Amino acid sequence: MRTAWVLPGGSTFGAIQAGLVTALFEVGVEPDLLIGTSAGSLNAAWLAGDPTPTGAAKLREIWASMRRTDVFPIQPTRILAGKLGLSNHVMSNHGLARWLHNNLPFRRLEDAQVPVTVTATDIDTGEPVYFESGPALPPLVASCSIPGMFPPVQVGDRWLVDGGPAAFMPISRAVEQGAERVFVLPCGGTEPFEFNDPRRGIGSIATWPPPKTPPRSVGGVNGAALGAAMVSAARLDMQLNATRCELYVLPAPSVIGLSPYSFAHASALINAAWEIAKRWHPTAKPVPVGPVDIGGHPIADGRFGVSESAPSAQ
Repeated sequence: MRTAWVLPGGSTFGAIQAGLVTALFEVGVEPDLLIGTSAGSLNAAWLAGDPTPTGAAKLREIWASMRRTDVFPIQPTRILAGKLGLSNHVMSNHGLARWLHNNLPFRRLEDAQVPVTVTATDIDTGEPVYFESGPALPPLVASCSIPGMFPPVQVGDRWLVDGGPAAFMPISRAVEQGAERVFVLPCGGTEPFEFNDPRRGIGSIATWPPPKTPPRSVGGVNGAALGAAMVSAARLDMQLNATRCELYVLPAPSVIGLSPYSFAHASALINAAWEIAKRWHPTAKPVPVGPVDIGGHPIADGRFGVSESAPSAQ
């Protein structure tokens, strides 16, 4: 069966995917094509350059070594300009571009070992834009350009931002490319996750469901609303494609209460996701036909579960 791995976005929680791919390689599940959005596009591109257990091990090392300043530089004057409406972003994407240039295993997408698709959003039309050939760096930077945080990226005659708003979980694209079996590797799930910060001596447990309290800021409400829209679209994409392919959604640790802009929890999330996926695989079942929640579980009464939470719009 032609197998695709679909890697949605999730900012620094993309570390989870490094653990999930390791578990899949261990049981002999290998990708024939990779499709990524936002942080998932970075993981997809790396693995497309080395789609082996060795590549997965290196990906784990990369996530464990990343620091906030590599990708999210704090520049007070730029943040102030954004807050005052003098700029359309609050952070430069130069650090992200530099990090990608230093770590990408190839310079053109068609040079990957297996086909890879990078997803972005056309900010003018709202359409998903898929890149499968050409220079790798511009579409990858665009795919990770969180709206309002990083500037839009011009590629050709389009202005592009993060792929999440248009195709958060691009399962349909995988099926269009001939995938008969699709594994979705999320950047967060419902499994309890305990995280101890050795630098602060603080321990916390990310449980599910999250507390039913609204965000406290304008940006928080906007992000939650965008996240809810992406989850709704992803559910419909799963429901559509459950009849078109053998579809699996891997379980993942909960990230409730963790910062999507901190890498302090990367190693712990990698290991937790690795263990969770290893326990899941022996009894894994495809996503059933009919209404499902964001984890691919059936909803008995046909309504979307009220206990779910939208991911942060990263």
